[in-house]
Amino acid sequence: MLALAPAAPLLAQETRNPYSTDLPQYAHLQALEDRAIDLQANGPQDAEGKAQTVAAWQALQEAAQRTLLADGAVHPLAHITKIAIASHLYRQGEIDAALVEAEDGVAGALPYLEAYPAKMAEGAALIGLLLTHKGETERAFAMVEETYAYFLRLDPEGQDESFSIAKSNLEFTLSQTALRLGQTQEALDYQKASLDSREGALGPNHPDTVSGYYSYAQTLRRAGRMEEAEGFARTAVDRASAHVDPSHPSYARAFEMLGIILANSGRPIEGSQFLTRALELKREHEGADTLVFGYGIHNLATLLLERQQYEEAQPLFTEAETIMARYQGPASAFPILALAYNGQASLALGDPAEAVRLLAEGRNRLGEDTGDVEALGRIAPDLVHARILVGDRDGALTVARQFENAVRASDTTDTFELALATLLRAYAQPPEQATATDMRIPAARNVISATRRFVTLGEGAALPVRHLAAIDLVMEIAAQQNDADLMLSAMALVSEANLTRVTSRRAAQLQADNPDLAAALRDLEEASQRLDRADSALLLALAQGEDAKAQRQEFGQAKSASEAIEQALQQRFPQWAAARLTPEPSITQLQSLLGDDEAVLAVTPIYYGTYALLVTPDGARAIQLSATRHDVVALANALGSSVRVESFDTDSSLKLGEALFPAEIMADLAETQSLRIYANGPLASLPFSLLQGWGGAGEQRWLLDRFSLSYLSDLSGWEHEEANGSDDPLDLVAFAAPSPFSSPASGAVSPTGAPSQIADYFARSGIDVSALAGLLPLPGTDEEVRSIAASVPWRSQRLFIGAEANEQAMRQSETRLADIVVLATHGIVAGEIEGIAEPALVLSPGEAAKDDGVLTASEIAQLDMRAQWVILSSCDSAAGMQGGLPAFSGLAQAFRQAGAKDLLVSHWKVRDDVAAYVSSQTVLNYRTGMSKTEALRDAIRKLRKESGIVGADSPFAWAPFVLITG
Repeated sequence: MLALAPAAPLLAQETRNPYSTDLPQYAHLQALEDRAIDLQANGPQDAEGKAQTVAAWQALQEAAQRTLLADGAVHPLAHITKIAIASHLYRQGEIDAALVEAEDGVAGALPYLEAYPAKMAEGAALIGLLLTHKGETERAFAMVEETYAYFLRLDPEGQDESFSIAKSNLEFTLSQTALRLGQTQEALDYQKASLDSREGALGPNHPDTVSGYYSYAQTLRRAGRMEEAEGFARTAVDRASAHVDPSHPSYARAFEMLGIILANSGRPIEGSQFLTRALELKREHEGADTLVFGYGIHNLATLLLERQQYEEAQPLFTEAETIMARYQGPASAFPILALAYNGQASLALGDPAEAVRLLAEGRNRLGEDTGDVEALGRIAPDLVHARILVGDRDGALTVARQFENAVRASDTTDTFELALATLLRAYAQPPEQATATDMRIPAARNVISATRRFVTLGEGAALPVRHLAAIDLVMEIAAQQNDADLMLSAMALVSEANLTRVTSRRAAQLQADNPDLAAALRDLEEASQRLDRADSALLLALAQGEDAKAQRQEFGQAKSASEAIEQALQQRFPQWAAARLTPEPSITQLQSLLGDDEAVLAVTPIYYGTYALLVTPDGARAIQLSATRHDVVALANALGSSVRVESFDTDSSLKLGEALFPAEIMADLAETQSLRIYANGPLASLPFSLLQGWGGAGEQRWLLDRFSLSYLSDLSGWEHEEANGSDDPLDLVAFAAPSPFSSPASGAVSPTGAPSQIADYFARSGIDVSALAGLLPLPGTDEEVRSIAASVPWRSQRLFIGAEANEQAMRQSETRLADIVVLATHGIVAGEIEGIAEPALVLSPGEAAKDDGVLTASEIAQLDMRAQWVILSSCDSAAGMQGGLPAFSGLAQAFRQAGAKDLLVSHWKVRDDVAAYVSSQTVLNYRTGMSKTEALRDAIRKLRKESGIVGADSPFAWAPFVLITG
């Protein structure tokens, strides 16, 4: 929102103003002006108080209308006061009336621009805002640009700071409207000019300069330049913390912007902490019934939505919509977006009827003739889907056609919107129409291609809800058509996005260490953007039935250029190439890796639906499960929560087993003995061995009794396992009982409040040590690894215990050459602890900066290992259910990049004697020639039936152990 200086100081500070009410001939206007300003600043903010303020400005306007200048013209305040009246009308939601007043005011006051530069800038900015709300962005930009051109003709010599602030306000508005028009570079240039104008006039630490920094950070974020955005946002928070009173609006908004950027950079938990802090500041210093508080609620709700915390987001969107509709009017942008996002949450929560109600209301408020493609893009896709779910296909088709027409007519549309618009129309058409069926598969593949390009360009960011909703439709179409390859492409894309989030830090470090790589990656990004533009132009030409020869040629050239740059990158920078994800897999490739008694089941609860892909040696099926995403997530959370507190929710276990393994899937698995599972979301943090319902009793009660289970970290495939005979000696290295972290000294930064030295706190190496110090010690892991070491004869063994269990030991030759590496310590999921923005393992802190005791995924990826197994024992990773990332996904990928193969992990911390038994028995089984999957399955069976350990037959004891491969 445009930050404008208060009316009173600006009017008083205008220089060389021959019309000032301080002059004797205009003294009769002064009392009226003072009363209007006083009511605006200090009057009651209820409906009656607002009416009094408007009346006071109108009284001044009428008096100024009767006051004539020497040339017979009316006093300029007759025009200037219309801007103040328009501002109040806007806050009351009277958009059309406010626009009339503001345009009349600016037009009439133009001859007096030099006398009232700040008020003229305020008026132009307000008009730009109002026109943008009405969807007339091009007209808004042209009008503000015209006023800005007039403004630049003024002589800046002798002007006070209000002149620079007025110039900055105009530049800010031009930046915001340019963004809406898709003119990203112009938006950045205007926003940087706005910042420079403020800093030059007010100095670097003034609250208004701070607002310039976080506004520029916001524009950089919208342009996709996240590293730069974060830098400017941190500067804003740094300066606000050091120089701005917490009661000033810029203080809270600096925190808010940094939170938004952190959330969009793959650190949603850190981001939500800052948004919550900003909201607390707004509530305390500005009040809950204010527009800025409504914005704060909306921002926090949007983050919760993107984190798929739909239940928490819904009431916030409801409150935000109420506040913003009251101040801006129900037809303005933010109330409509709040309705749209609330509708998205309703659909994700399995309530399509409520989604239709909310989304249809937002669509009606936009108006039939709206050209606001951005707002339509938040409403139309989910409204089409929800209408079909409630049986209104005709209504769905109408919305789909309107959206497609708007996208085609827009000059700012992108590839994803074009592909999605085509898919929606094909999806909404009656399924019996052959043309609709023919269109759906290619349209779905175009959506996947456009989304994959988003993943590539936005490394580290989560897939937005709008992309998840689109992929949901793709998966539904794949299931309807039983197109297993299409389903695999969609699931692999989701997997790729998740793994990009948890490995992006590695890429960032490589770029920071190698300027040549950073420059080459910038070239690749520019080539990718060119390819995206060419793809958009080609899709638009095809959609409009035009001759697309030129567009095809440009697309081909752009694609060849992008591929050439990427190939050169892979050759010049092998480390970067090793960190890249493998090419998209195929059904044929997966089948070639399966044995006769093996199968793969991939399960993805994506947005509204839950989908499965079953691959056996003889065939593949794409399936939409009957349970919605909401149903599956609720059951998974209930089951996982119960078992982690040593209870067990039998009902949820049975229902989830029935939902994920219906009769049609079990029939196809009749000959399967070994099942490889790939799961997303909360399902990835849940061992499927907890599921019940097979055989009725005895040996067939649990899924683990029916199948040998292993888990895929991604869908790129896996290596064939070579049998290990008893005559093959192995080398063991184990880490256990790391030294605890010391609590920070008194007065150290706390993440829950405003930091005193924000720059130090937010340094990339800055970690919340107090949270690490609060982790439970693991003294029993000492005996655990000693038990593993004594369980079988080893060719060599090396135990790093206590202070020796540090990062330096991970880089020693013993670890590099070990066949089995055991790490009995805590695991951290990205964002779980402040300052740890990627998955990590906790070791003993050392003296050197690089041995800080937090072994991150990017550091693991740089190790040189040959381990057949990495065993993460006593690794409490229940936090994998937070932040939308599956447990271990980043660690598994990192160990694979380091050269290790498979992981044996525990989803929650279990007793040390149980962990030692399972780990040692699994290794012993492996030494006798069993496959890794069978070795773990037999170890769990013996734990339950033969170990004699008290409580070993409880699923809390035996269920958390899983093998992760691939």
